Amino acid sequence: MKIFRTWTFKWWEVSLIKICLLSLGIILGLYLYTYLIDLMWLWWTLFILTTVYFIVKMIKEN
Repeated sequence: MKIFRTWTFKWWEVSLIKICLLSLGIILGLYLYTYLIDLMWLWWTLFILTTVYFIVKMIKEN
């Protein structure tokens, strides 16, 4: 059994994986709502940091 082999996916298969993971995130968010809402500061911080990172990266590449 080769666990670490190279995988090649078509674009629509990647879309299915993304939809699956998005659905999992929504389901977990609904079950763990009260715990996750207390960490709202963390989600906003992660959002702002990743947004700034990608904006800076896009500006540097042009």
